[in-house]
Amino acid sequence: MAGLILLPLAGCGGAIDGLKANYAAKTGNDFYKAGDYLKAIEWYRYGTFLNPDLGIAYYHTALSYMALYKPGSKHPKDVRYADQAIRNLLHYIELNPNAEDPKNYLLNIYLQAERFDDAAAFFEKELKERGGDPKIASELMQRLGMIYAKKGDFESSLEYYKKRAEIEKESPEALYTIGVLCWDKVYHAGVTLDLDRRKELIEMGLDYLNRAVNLKDNYFEAMSYINLMYREKAKVAQMVGNDADFQKFTEEANAKMKVALEMRKKVMAKQ
Repeated sequence: MAGLILLPLAGCGGAIDGLKANYAAKTGNDFYKAGDYLKAIEWYRYGTFLNPDLGIAYYHTALSYMALYKPGSKHPKDVRYADQAIRNLLHYIELNPNAEDPKNYLLNIYLQAERFDDAAAFFEKELKERGGDPKIASELMQRLGMIYAKKGDFESSLEYYKKRAEIEKESPEALYTIGVLCWDKVYHAGVTLDLDRRKELIEMGLDYLNRAVNLKDNYFEAMSYINLMYREKAKVAQMVGNDADFQKFTEEANAKMKVALEMRKKVMAKQ
């Protein structure tokens, strides 16, 4: 648990309340460590009642609610736990805007509670305010790409992942992510994806995956997806009755799979 910081408060009464607030938060920590999260929450809330600027108490209140929450549950109790965790994390972040761990927890609880629009709104605001730093912008775009992917908004996810790849031109992982996203869309879309768009995404995915392989030695994960993309090309050929291309792309997929396995062996041998 993070250490408590005694904030200077004006006046004798304020100083006494500050001491009581710190004691309440410390007592909350003891209950948290013992796994009695509801009792911990009571003490943390008492601490923030005495000192509304005691940010660490909001943070630990959020962690307590997260410990109580069952991810994905729609039971009213769990909905309330998730909501309270989010509220307290937002309050802490408001007091400590540069703290990163609370934002990671916030992303996690947003995704677990399937509050994708709220997650996107928070991190898009972060991007607008802090996106002048390329490293921060890349990290936020990666998060936004993941949020929209979880939501099922492929186009928005692809947009942010592409923006991230533009910043990190030499990052094989950034390129690989786009290739996997394209494959996932093509593989799971079924008849909802028209043939032209299917072909476009296959070629796009292959382009990003091949670029990733060229940037990283023995990138067997990317090569495995190149194999899978060629299998999608074979499916398209089969759809239009082109048996020659079906055979050609199937053979190419098999060849890529063999290469991926050899790459994996080399990586494993070095470990």
